[in-house]
Amino acid sequence: MCGIIGKIGPDAGRFVVEGLKALEYRGYDSSGIAFVDSGSVKILKGVGTIDKIVREPPLTDAAIGHTRWATHGGVTDFNAHPHSDCTGKYAVAHNGIIENYADLKSELMNAGHRFRSETDSEVIVHLFEDAVRRGVSYMDALTYTVSKIRGQYALAILTADGHILAARNGAPFLFAKDGDALYVSSDPVPLLFAPDVYRLVDGSLLHLYPGGYELRGSARRVTGISARRVDLGKYRHYMEKEIFEQPRALAETLRYLQTLQRPEISGRVHLVAAGTSYHAALYGEYLLRMQGFDARAFIASEYLYWRGQEPDVLIAISQSGETEDLLSILRNGVSSEVVAITNTPGSTIEEYARDVVYTRAGPEVGVAATKTYTTQLTVLAWLAGIEGLDQLPEAVSQVLKNTSLIEDLSKRVASARSVYFLGRGLHLVTAKEGALKLKEISYIHAEAYPAGESKHGPISLIEDGFPVFFSVGPSVYTETASNVEEMRARGAWTVSVSPNPLGPEDVHIAVPSIPEVLLPVVEIVPLQLLAYNAAVLRGNNPDRPRNLAKSVTVK
Repeated sequence: MCGIIGKIGPDAGRFVVEGLKALEYRGYDSSGIAFVDSGSVKILKGVGTIDKIVREPPLTDAAIGHTRWATHGGVTDFNAHPHSDCTGKYAVAHNGIIENYADLKSELMNAGHRFRSETDSEVIVHLFEDAVRRGVSYMDALTYTVSKIRGQYALAILTADGHILAARNGAPFLFAKDGDALYVSSDPVPLLFAPDVYRLVDGSLLHLYPGGYELRGSARRVTGISARRVDLGKYRHYMEKEIFEQPRALAETLRYLQTLQRPEISGRVHLVAAGTSYHAALYGEYLLRMQGFDARAFIASEYLYWRGQEPDVLIAISQSGETEDLLSILRNGVSSEVVAITNTPGSTIEEYARDVVYTRAGPEVGVAATKTYTTQLTVLAWLAGIEGLDQLPEAVSQVLKNTSLIEDLSKRVASARSVYFLGRGLHLVTAKEGALKLKEISYIHAEAYPAGESKHGPISLIEDGFPVFFSVGPSVYTETASNVEEMRARGAWTVSVSPNPLGPEDVHIAVPSIPEVLLPVVEIVPLQLLAYNAAVLRGNNPDRPRNLAKSVTVK
């Protein structure tokens, strides 16, 4: 959930600072930069954004930077990355977890090393310092260092003479070339400009130096990275922009799908994912069952506790392709055929998949998933053989042409203490995602429930003015209308999201009348806007909600 960026080449300091800004969407609590200055390594770091830490990018030809989401050690200036060795000649930025850091730290301290942080990461740079002191080459020092550590990592070490050493084990890491300039990054977004981008294979080591590089292990060229510029344009926040980009994202995904042969799916199917992608998995389960498959969706972190039969096909869904709870399942080995759905070409999930299907959403900077979710739903509908997908871009466009009602509703929701999202059947998926969006970025408690189950407990919380949103399709109009009546009888303020009004609701948000099986792709859009507007009204930054990260790369 952290970010690493580095460069050897002209104006490296500015590139790293701008690269850290590009990585802010991943979520972080502290940041820092290490750079070469007059034959030594200097470090600027602390809690907060890189703009607060670095007033002017340093003039240097070699630098690394880091955004940290705390795992080991509190959110403090000392615990921010990069970390230095005792001599000030080396600095490290690290993503992941070093499982044996306590033993290593004890050994190093007994040998005279001074530690300045509580992090597990700092042991890396002291191990490297030890190895170089014995007279070995930088690459051999890196080999020694990774032989001592146990766990998951992507790491970059900067040396005082302007070299960068990199290694990867279980955490994403890429490097790139553009002319004579060399780059490393944990995320493809800062490298969109580069003509040659490579993903390090697990266990590989890399030595970048002015004029060239040495690779021990292997790397795979990354193709298909979107070169679309990542800027706000006319929008206030990236989340707003990405909501309004959905018609284009859906259209591009559909054009891409037309070029593919549909992966073969047969027998027992498990769909495994986390967060918003899990809600997409629930949609996929519904569609595949409708088509006669024995399908079941699982939360990735719970899948290890499954005690039934293994599936014939495992559909792994991750917008980043780096979700650790999901990757750990694949790393442990599954006998199933794996079909991966991701928005990130070159991501780790591809290493374990028989088939990879991309969502062509383009870079998504906002932490809360929007366009990656609706494109995931579209890919799953395509996998299930659902027809009529070409209607989706225009249907979403119609919703986005009439947003004034959503803005008005958001004002009322923004002052609520709690909100319910209810649905039946296929529409329960939308209720779950709508509740997640609201709680993620507005910090309002929101809960999703099957509409019919709401009277078995949740209805006890209803009081005057309590907001309740219903996602509804034609097959469940009658039953859901009864649930609306139950809620209104107890003082709830009720809103329906559906092609046609139910009758008893207080407010109706109309969505286009398309095949009901595709409605979840459309009916979530007004709920995304509701969450966005409520967050802004409450003074929150919807792009970087507190405590959250875009890609959860640790268990």
